[in-house]
Amino acid sequence: MLRLSLRILPLFAIIVGLAMALGAYMNFSGVRGAHLDLIESRMQLVADDVGTVVEMAVSVGIAAPEQVTLPGLLARQAAADRLIESIDLVGPSGIVLFSSDPARVAGAEAADRHAIAVVDRAIVNDFGVTVARVHVRYDTRRPGQAISGFGQSVLTDAVPISLGALVAGSLAALSILSLLHRRAMRATQPHPGDPLTEAGTEIDAAAGGGGGGR
Repeated sequence: MLRLSLRILPLFAIIVGLAMALGAYMNFSGVRGAHLDLIESRMQLVADDVGTVVEMAVSVGIAAPEQVTLPGLLARQAAADRLIESIDLVGPSGIVLFSSDPARVAGAEAADRHAIAVVDRAIVNDFGVTVARVHVRYDTRRPGQAISGFGQSVLTDAVPISLGALVAGSLAALSILSLLHRRAMRATQPHPGDPLTEAGTEIDAAAGGGGGGR
């Protein structure tokens, strides 16, 4: 019984540990994905709001480069969310026409560093031609830091829960093994009144009696 337990319980402990680790990871991954998707959706709403204003002006004949009131709108929209690095209106040639960051105006769009994500919204005229694009650039480091903190809390909670589940599961498995062992032992013991047991006894008695007569 002890040898069987020593073989089965370590395997059972590994399975329980892997199951708990997978559950903790799935919980963290699900929350992380939902949080990042929510932030991206928020930035997309900002881009859509700015894009709608620009398109309305284009539809009444005001070309994108001529919309001189845009810097104020872009600055207000960028100031409303601390994650936003800048909101740019980019022309077809890739030149920044207007921006919430004045230093970016009249410069070509450059590749952003890894921590900066960009949400894009096309500006089309009445003929369906793209005349400009709205780029909302936002910092992904702060959401990442918040998610990392959440991951640490999940790990801190998962370790004692995993140990508790491991101990409880091992005790339950040991209890089941003990029960099965007792039943197996009872099954191998002869029972009074059992036809097979009585037949075996009579055969042994007959064999013993025959040997004495010779």
